Amino acid sequence: MQIKLACLGAAFAAVALFVSCEKDEVAPVVVLNAPEYANRVEMPALDGDSLSLFIVHKTDVDGQEVINYSLEYDCLSRHARWVAFTFYDLTAKNSGSRTDAWDDDPQVPAEWRSDREDYRGYDRGHLCASNDRKFTVNANVQTFYYSNMSPQYGNFNRGIWQRLEALVQDWGRNPSLRDTLYVVKGGTIDADKVITYTGPHSIPVPAYYYMALVNVKNGIYSAIAFLLEHNDDYRAPYNLQNYAISVDELEEFTGLDFFHNLPDACESVIEAQLVKDNWPGLAN
Repeated sequence: MQIKLACLGAAFAAVALFVSCEKDEVAPVVVLNAPEYANRVEMPALDGDSLSLFIVHKTDVDGQEVINYSLEYDCLSRHARWVAFTFYDLTAKNSGSRTDAWDDDPQVPAEWRSDREDYRGYDRGHLCASNDRKFTVNANVQTFYYSNMSPQYGNFNRGIWQRLEALVQDWGRNPSLRDTLYVVKGGTIDADKVITYTGPHSIPVPAYYYMALVNVKNGIYSAIAFLLEHNDDYRAPYNLQNYAISVDELEEFTGLDFFHNLPDACESVIEAQLVKDNWPGLAN
């Protein structure tokens, strides 16, 4: 199932499936940082906790300010609730290389940061992957902030998770498939969905990792989500379609509200769908 929308600025009108897509009023969101960006399509609904930071990382491309990626950072767990970003013609460029520029996130106060010792015994797993952001050197540098890290088992991080990331990167870098691909990634940090806690700062080791995607091409919208248990047991070859679910199902599992800035009628339809044929290479 696909939705075709005619988009003009913030206004959306359905031209298929008899779905009304008039843009609802969006309530103002009070956040600690960059509230003007909270209404972008890729942003999940913010938790709103007083110890959560909404962080937007930007970079410059030929004098143009470009959103690199965003995250909601839970200060008590020192772990992101989610990261969000988009692939479009500019950000999909793959012209740089991996910088390995491990560093503190300058937007996270020192008292809420994690550090290298918190990940001993685990991979420092990127949420927004290094390979997701190669359109400038600085865009890649920002992916090495510790706010973007999650403690992952090595076989998971370098195996099935990397394979899924590579597939999403293929979709994002294929202009014949997308005008814009909206991506949200994360690991579960609620107490009932954590394996253990690690390091001097008791960083949660997520029991599950997920992705939620909405793709737009010529006004056609489609959505898919993935949920993977975090363990070392996966063996190649990986059949990624086994882990594909609807966005609605992922929302029910995680408690997060993805793509809530889409008009409600459109959101409810595309988030309920799961059409694997819309996503080439999924079964490979």
